[in-house]
Amino acid sequence: MSKRSARDYSVWRTVRRLMRDTLPIAWALVIAAVVCVVSVLLSVVGPEVVNKATDIIYDYGETGTPIDMATLGELCLTALIAYAVMGVLSMLRVVLTTNITSRYYTKGLRIRISDKITRLPVGFLDSTPNGELLSRMMNDVSNMSNTIYVIVDTLIDGVVRIVVITYFMYKVHWILATAVVILVPLSVALSAVISSRSEKSWHDFRKINGEMYAFIEEDFSGFDTVKAFNLESRQRQRCDALSEQYRQKMRRSYMLSGLIQPIIAFTDNIAYVAVCIAGGILAVRKVVDVGDVVEIILFAKMFAGPLESIANGMGSVQHTLACANRVYKLLDAAEMPLTSDPAPRGAGEVRFDHVCFSYDKVTPVIKDLTFTVKPGQKVAIVGPTGGGKTTIVNLLMRFYDADSGHIYIDGVDAASMDRAQLRGLFGMVLQDTWLFNGTVYDNIAYGKPDATREQVVEAARQAYADHFINTLEHGYDTVINEESANISGGQKQLLTIARSYLADAPMLILDEATSNVDTRTELLIQRAMDKLLCGRTAFVIAHRLSTIVNADVILVVDRGEVVEQGTHAELMAKGGFYKSIYDSQYELLK
Repeated sequence: MSKRSARDYSVWRTVRRLMRDTLPIAWALVIAAVVCVVSVLLSVVGPEVVNKATDIIYDYGETGTPIDMATLGELCLTALIAYAVMGVLSMLRVVLTTNITSRYYTKGLRIRISDKITRLPVGFLDSTPNGELLSRMMNDVSNMSNTIYVIVDTLIDGVVRIVVITYFMYKVHWILATAVVILVPLSVALSAVISSRSEKSWHDFRKINGEMYAFIEEDFSGFDTVKAFNLESRQRQRCDALSEQYRQKMRRSYMLSGLIQPIIAFTDNIAYVAVCIAGGILAVRKVVDVGDVVEIILFAKMFAGPLESIANGMGSVQHTLACANRVYKLLDAAEMPLTSDPAPRGAGEVRFDHVCFSYDKVTPVIKDLTFTVKPGQKVAIVGPTGGGKTTIVNLLMRFYDADSGHIYIDGVDAASMDRAQLRGLFGMVLQDTWLFNGTVYDNIAYGKPDATREQVVEAARQAYADHFINTLEHGYDTVINEESANISGGQKQLLTIARSYLADAPMLILDEATSNVDTRTELLIQRAMDKLLCGRTAFVIAHRLSTIVNADVILVVDRGEVVEQGTHAELMAKGGFYKSIYDSQYELLK
């Protein structure tokens, strides 16, 4: 299959899918289509009235026949009523299509995208910039929704109007009608050629638009770092380069789309001139009445409206196809395989059995990993950066699935469990805290939405967060801003511990939660975590080995393998890799 045919297939497949997605609002589109047809039928009343009125006036000038003012008044009133009803119907059509599109189509598509994101593998989200996803969900969906209006306004209104006008023109006189419509196929063919070129340009434009969104999101989220390292000029250069690409792609896309309308207007004006010349000749020869010529001329001018609408619509549709391709690629992305077995609510035994894993399916990160964690044990995972510590947690939470081997939780293969239920077995306190824009209360209750206020307050007390919360201006009802800048890093950490305490999961994952706080806050966090760990199986990713000397089991991971295993005392006595890491940290503290 050639590149051209492959692209055409993609276009038609996208168009069919767009049509299928409009089925939920088909009733509204049908009403809008009926309104269009009625409006088109009323639009031919004007030229008919002008034809009869012109003949009345022409007869008076030629033969002296008295003008029937009553008939002339009725004709004017008929035209006035017809145009007034047309205006009302046009307003109704716009309101109907706009409201229905925004309320149902756009909203429904964004909900589908949001739901899709929750089912995508973590690897997809890790490799896709946040700004790119935002661009598809907001910008591209908005452009797609605009096409629904174009479908009604162009494909229905424009086509029906051309058919009806053509019929009435031929009803008046076939020679003049032919002069009007003979150039239409030529203009449509030229527009189709330009439109096909425009489709690829719009696709490239939407791609660079997504890159711009990603850059802006990255630049704003790292604003402090950019300032701290004086990288403003470099970021400005990157922004200028992307902006220049954006400008060039946008200019080419709009230029190609903009060529369509002038071509239609040019051919339409040629048809208008041809009608005027041919009509004048036929009227002089008494082949047609003057009123017929005037009516055909009016119909010829009316051709400009639907043809130009079709021209604009063709450019808009090409823009939309580029947006739709990006949205549908997201909606069609491979999802995580569904598993539905219930997760056990047992004692909390975890066993890795010859687990192997690679992010890129080429470079192994975890190699033949085997170990067992007994219920209630505190297991520390230590090792150099890039050794596989975080990957073990990712596999345990099924953010990724193992390439081979098995992970058992209370004797049940984790790969067969429902992901939501599996993750419900774990509470997480990470080094990088995450709080959303809401009240302190809402952030703690996030771990258990149905919790009572008393339970939330008790969780805060157990996490040693109650005291500082009560010192805030509005206590538990204090709103945490988007960047959580109105509370300290240690306070954020205490809130996440309170959240995990409230969730009351049987197992915990801790990722060096005290590494970015002062000594006093570290003591509070350590006490809070000791309470949290009581009676639970816990996995602690440790960077400072002094914090895990009391762990029941220490797994020393290097290059995806457990190279040593045992208690702190056992590993120190062994004098191996763990001891060398511990001694090196001790030397740094001297």
